[in-house]
Amino acid sequence: MIGFNNGVFQDLSQINIPITSLSINRGYGGFEFFEIIHGRPFYGDRHLNRFRHTLELLKLKISYDDQLDEIVGDLIRRNHLEHAYMKLFALPHATAGKGFRDASLYVFPTDMPAFDPVLYEEGARLALKNFRRFMPEAKSTSYLAGQFWMDEQTDDRVVDVLFHNGYSVQETSRGNVFVVKDNTVITPADDVLMGVTRGLVIELLAHHGLLHAEAEVSLALLNGADEVFLSSTTKHILPIVQIDGRKVGKGTPGPVTRELILAFQALKDAF
Repeated sequence: MIGFNNGVFQDLSQINIPITSLSINRGYGGFEFFEIIHGRPFYGDRHLNRFRHTLELLKLKISYDDQLDEIVGDLIRRNHLEHAYMKLFALPHATAGKGFRDASLYVFPTDMPAFDPVLYEEGARLALKNFRRFMPEAKSTSYLAGQFWMDEQTDDRVVDVLFHNGYSVQETSRGNVFVVKDNTVITPADDVLMGVTRGLVIELLAHHGLLHAEAEVSLALLNGADEVFLSSTTKHILPIVQIDGRKVGKGTPGPVTRELILAFQALKDAF
């Protein structure tokens, strides 16, 4: 598999990061991740724009900002990709610096295991943890909390960790959360990463005439929700039927979630 190593196309086995890198020593870096469908980046323009926004928030500079589309396209051709995922990392290596930091750019294709189809039919589960990410609007490489708590899970149907601040929920460690109450779909408005799939879901809700809002989602609203689902690049739209052992609604994927799963699949099929 061929990747992009800050100006050079190389086999992934040849790409290395210096052990002295700030990205390793301080966990400092930005990244982006998207799906390749039919040999094309699925809403790649939105992902690359979010990547640029992340770099601005994290005060990182790369030398290839105006070449991102070309680099991604070149990697798709070199690796003959029809369906895969693509990762972009901007990693600062120098420990000293003020203001904006120079970052090396790494881009490479990767495979991701598909979620069990049973989870879409019967619903998945979440763990609930009190935690707030630093600068959640940026897609940074800081995933320690979510990874640590996911490693603790013994239930295979637990697919992610849902973060809350004591009175409202924000997002999961790798996705956005939506709740359905009285046929209105609500997703947290603040202190979340603006997921590309999240944005597509909001557009689908409007297109299908479903009531929706971006607003605070209190723990009380979560506990009384009729339906809950997640959105992300890998999960797409995934129904949630249990959170920390508490049943969501009737304990089965609800009609709004099922409608959106079909609508999102149609969007992918038509891409």
